Amino acid sequence: MLTTGMAKWQLSAAALLSLLMPVAIANHLEARIIGVSTWDAECSANTLTYWEDMVRFWYDEMPKHGWYHQAGATVNGNLDSSKLCDPDISTPGAATGCLDYRYVDDADAAMIFMHGFDSGEVWGGVLRRNTGPGGSCTVTFPDHSYNGDMRVGDVDLEFLHMSSCDSLDKDNLPYTWRVFEDPADSPRNGRRLHQLTGFHGYMWIGGCCDDQYEDFAADAHAVSIKDAWMDNMYVTGINGNKNQCPVAYAVGSDLADCFARLDHERYNNVYSDPTSIGYYCYYYYPGCDPEGKGPF
Repeated sequence: MLTTGMAKWQLSAAALLSLLMPVAIANHLEARIIGVSTWDAECSANTLTYWEDMVRFWYDEMPKHGWYHQAGATVNGNLDSSKLCDPDISTPGAATGCLDYRYVDDADAAMIFMHGFDSGEVWGGVLRRNTGPGGSCTVTFPDHSYNGDMRVGDVDLEFLHMSSCDSLDKDNLPYTWRVFEDPADSPRNGRRLHQLTGFHGYMWIGGCCDDQYEDFAADAHAVSIKDAWMDNMYVTGINGNKNQCPVAYAVGSDLADCFARLDHERYNNVYSDPTSIGYYCYYYYPGCDPEGKGPF
């Protein structure tokens, strides 16, 4: 059984939900992948070379439906925090060193893949190089006080997909909405992320998962992104009785706005940006029991 969750952050005035249909120009939207599969530079983690191949099944499927083109693959090489961090973070040198507006936030739909971990209140990821702002091998979502590297959507990004462990752990959901906006720029320009998909606990890598990523990209043009993610990424019976536990998460100005986005947005049916963040809401599988975490 698929179940919803929601939380009220602050009271918001009721507002009409506006639907913005993209101009019908072939493949006018941008898809990107950003990630690490080989950790053989300054930063250490176990290498999983097939990870890139798996994610490319999503990337290669995206242009086949008449809406998205491949706008760039930033994989391994010099991937450091600069490709993911926002210029408005407080890390020394970030104003000149953070370039998310050229990478993750320059896309309309992006998929990030790298080793992930629970950073206490939020997701953290392991980079390949420590040459970015702060000189760190890790990147994190912002916590309860906006400490962290990533704030997306204030430039262009609407849909962010995380092929990474612990990317939407149950205990971190109260703080995840903070990655959906830049508190410096979003109130001024009105731009915010629409949806984030990820996993509670560990996710899995291998040839067995190729169809999941390809089918997700195809299905999300025909049904909601939430339905495509939750249906394709849910796997049971791993290592005996463990599961892969997908989660789909959105924000909205009010409760109706939040769930309308999860229930109806597709890659080819894109709503206007949330005018504010009054609620966060999500879908999950109750009792889903992954490796690395307790049941949801």
